[in-house]
Amino acid sequence: MIQITNVSMLFPVPKRYRDYLLRPFAKGKHFVALERVNLEINDGDRVAFLGVNGAGKTTLLKLIGGLLYPTTGAIVIDGSDTVKHNLRARRNVGFVLNEERSFYWRLSGTENLVFFGTLDNLYGAGLQSKVQELVSLVGLEKAAHKPVATYSSGMKQRLAIARGLLCDPKILILDEPTRTLDPEAVEDVKRLVSKKIHESQQRTLLISTHRFDEVETLCNKVCVMKNGNLIAYRRVEEIKATFGSIADFYYNSIAAREAVAT
Repeated sequence: MIQITNVSMLFPVPKRYRDYLLRPFAKGKHFVALERVNLEINDGDRVAFLGVNGAGKTTLLKLIGGLLYPTTGAIVIDGSDTVKHNLRARRNVGFVLNEERSFYWRLSGTENLVFFGTLDNLYGAGLQSKVQELVSLVGLEKAAHKPVATYSSGMKQRLAIARGLLCDPKILILDEPTRTLDPEAVEDVKRLVSKKIHESQQRTLLISTHRFDEVETLCNKVCVMKNGNLIAYRRVEEIKATFGSIADFYYNSIAAREAVAT
């Protein structure tokens, strides 16, 4: 489903005013966000991406989603290269951000979904039917016609998941889906993702998270990242058999990487 080959991502570092004056022709510097990442993800996998802030998780997920182009290397989604055939590749991917600020808060949940569905070239009775289906899927039937401004954080996150599913993607990317939620809302979102989205629809899930309990509940593989490098990639069942817990696997991977670096 997803083939990532030697992918690196460099972001230019803006020059200071002093540099323009003293070294106007000096070559600009770059920040290395990802360095030679290789990864294969199969159809139906549920992969957790673990790592501290700045490890490269979100950058890699945006590259998979076709929102960024890699500086070097290639990413192929279900046979489509994200650079050469970006629109075709992006049709297979839905993206759910943690802080969903792009909703129009004066509009209702249904109106927001209709608006974003229109941007995705959906229209007419098909769009209306899809919106009602998704509202029911994420459990927002009673609030569907209320302004999004009245929604709780958990309700907004469920609406964000519904928006990510509008084009019926094969792959759903969730970037820290429960970070701002209270414990009850966390459990609601976890049940929604595991039971209704994966088990009933068999979608491939890519989940960036800092929560080890989410990994055990939602995922069958774990990808550990540090300083833009993919340092470990294992199945959850293998991790438990070898290390006993996701946390021990994560910290052992980080420690091993640091030992190699020194």
